[in-house]
Amino acid sequence: MQRRVFVSSAAGAALCVGAGVGAVVGPGVARAQQITWEDVASPDGRYRLKIPKGYRYMTVPAHNSVLHSYVAILPDRFIFEFLDVQLAGAESKITLEKAREPSALAQAGAGLQKSWPGSTVLEQRSITLGPAYGWEFVFGTDQGSRFVLIREYLTLTASYTQVVQGPTADRQNAATQQFMNSLRFG
Repeated sequence: MQRRVFVSSAAGAALCVGAGVGAVVGPGVARAQQITWEDVASPDGRYRLKIPKGYRYMTVPAHNSVLHSYVAILPDRFIFEFLDVQLAGAESKITLEKAREPSALAQAGAGLQKSWPGSTVLEQRSITLGPAYGWEFVFGTDQGSRFVLIREYLTLTASYTQVVQGPTADRQNAATQQFMNSLRFG
């Protein structure tokens, strides 16, 4: 895997996601592997979620903001990522208003898809979670052998992104669903 750079046109922030690879094992291991989950919460109480234990955490200065990144890489080629970027003052309100425009879904998808050159959009939709508005995308990568599931949420103060990457054969994995459905705001 290579280092991926997210460019979200909606949030206007560059998010750097490190994606190293551990041992690679054949497909189907994720269903059999026992995952120990850890509860993670922002220090200021803005969000909480579950991520596989052993994740890496880093804070990186970004475009007029700060990126908080959590990355868990499992031996069976699954990667779980959560990114939190606090947005700068007035810019955040404009970003949230633009996110609700009809063209925003396509713009967000095109921006995110640049992180996986040659990928195919399999699914896309607008989503909400509490006070957050955003999008969900599923991309097919590596000639369809892998998937990338992305949920990006915007609030007036931050952009939040959840990403799961893994073998396409294991796309409906229970671990993927647990991670994606664990995010809560407030």
